Amino acid sequence: MLQPGFGKFAIAAVSSLLLFGCAQAPSDIPPAPFELTVAHVNDHHSNLLPHAGTQLHVMGQDYEVETGGFARVVSQIAAIRAANANVLALHAGDAITGTLFYTIFNGEADAALMNQVCFDAFALGNHEFDNGDKGLKHFLDALALTQDCRTEVLAANVEPQVGVSPLTPKTRWDSFKPYTIFSVGGEKVGLIGLDIAIKTKNSSQPDATTMFADELATAQYYIAELQQQGIEKIGLLTHIQYKNDLRLAEQLPAVDFIVGGDSHTLLGDYASYGLPTVGPYPMQVTNADGAPVCIAQAWQYSQVVGELKVSFAGDDVASCGGQPHLLVSTDAPEAITRLEGFTAVAPDATAQKMLVTYQDSLDELTQTNIAEVAERLCMKRMGPMTLADCGIGRQSDVHAIVAEAFLASAPQADFALQNGGGVRTDLNAGALTIADAYRLLPFANTLVEVQITGAEVKQVLEQAVEYALSDSGSDGAYPHGAGIRFDVDISAANGERFSNLQVKTVSGWQPLQPEQSYTMITNSFLAGGADGWRLLGDLKQAGLVQDTYVNYAQSFVDWARKIKTIKRPTEHSTQSYRAADE
Repeated sequence: MLQPGFGKFAIAAVSSLLLFGCAQAPSDIPPAPFELTVAHVNDHHSNLLPHAGTQLHVMGQDYEVETGGFARVVSQIAAIRAANANVLALHAGDAITGTLFYTIFNGEADAALMNQVCFDAFALGNHEFDNGDKGLKHFLDALALTQDCRTEVLAANVEPQVGVSPLTPKTRWDSFKPYTIFSVGGEKVGLIGLDIAIKTKNSSQPDATTMFADELATAQYYIAELQQQGIEKIGLLTHIQYKNDLRLAEQLPAVDFIVGGDSHTLLGDYASYGLPTVGPYPMQVTNADGAPVCIAQAWQYSQVVGELKVSFAGDDVASCGGQPHLLVSTDAPEAITRLEGFTAVAPDATAQKMLVTYQDSLDELTQTNIAEVAERLCMKRMGPMTLADCGIGRQSDVHAIVAEAFLASAPQADFALQNGGGVRTDLNAGALTIADAYRLLPFANTLVEVQITGAEVKQVLEQAVEYALSDSGSDGAYPHGAGIRFDVDISAANGERFSNLQVKTVSGWQPLQPEQSYTMITNSFLAGGADGWRLLGDLKQAGLVQDTYVNYAQSFVDWARKIKTIKRPTEHSTQSYRAADE
């Protein structure tokens, strides 16, 4: 029996001496090669159905093809497992929230489909906390229901309060782990999970007692812990954005590969087809030891499965390789299926049957028409739209009508404010269904009333834009409203970006008075101080926030039913917008 510490290098040395005597020193023997294949997805956001109208531009011709769908993800990962010897299947977070499948089934549909893949590991993303620690616990319990599938849930820098959070009734690691160690092809591979700290705390809804540690410091700590156990093949499964993956890779020792999420980054040679490619797949950078690091991400919404190949010489990365698979239907034109990076795949039969069962439960809701949309209403979270956004110069259509619906639901309110990230899609011309409304507003938010002074309104608006511009923030924090308007100068100093604030009264538009108290309607997400709107959290603590318990999507449904025809808005809260580079 081998003693502890008598590892593969010693075995190789002994074998060599037996074969060749003293002709060759053990140090001259090259380490045995090892290739790890990682099949990965991220940010599927409850997008379980395929996308019917993905537009591609190939050789001067435009095509609309069906892409993705979780049943195809199941098929493709199965194919990767079948074709390779040493495979890990990983999900880099934000599995839930974004479609009716989550709104209605609270993560159970996502968990059931994920269990058809049987991921080896899943990293918590910021949207896993959209319904608090309790909502995440419900999803993780559903993910653990299948006895023949065990997915390791990883989140090294997430710290729920033990004995308080439903995630940690007894110990910090009741519901997830900081890392796991896989035995793959006779090799030990350590994998650490990281969630984006500031964004999750401020732009989602974890319990107030749940904390998030710094990503870099956490990674350094657990890399050292893995090395103390003799683990030298180390990967990170992150939900911290692509730019932060690159930053961490260069600052950390010993990291060999990073599979990431959160920024919905498409890597690969897709730019010529009209898709938003950011860089090559995989990206290779150098870590703090001067060694290669392979970095990959797989876009969004169940459309891409990444196939990352990390070749090792001993414990060192020798090369980074592999390819992304943008999943297309088997009846897609040959002009597309023959292209590198596009993979025609049929949906997995079992997963498809399961998906149909869930879909059938939504049919009645999906088919209920509530209004007509007169013309396409477009969305942009921050700043004026461009021609590519379906309009030039004007602000987001859908944010304006959503704010109008919120204000209409609360006649006692003076104005409504909401965040750009709370609205998730365009609205096409034609019939509007209840399902459309819940796709537009997919989160489990309620409308709340806030008692707020004019000075506090300006303060919270400044906070929102400062957060939107910060490296760890999100442009989803940008404010949109109804019954209120303002000018925005992004190039100005923090605290001086908003001017000409006005509110609409029965007498017309009037200047916002700093000392006057107003009633504002917003969503419960922001009312907790999320997305950088920190002052609202303080007002809530002071008892100045009252929950209406009206689901914010339901308020939009009620408004749409009442007005019957939704027209493009003629008023927007942002009256003028000066970008930073103007």
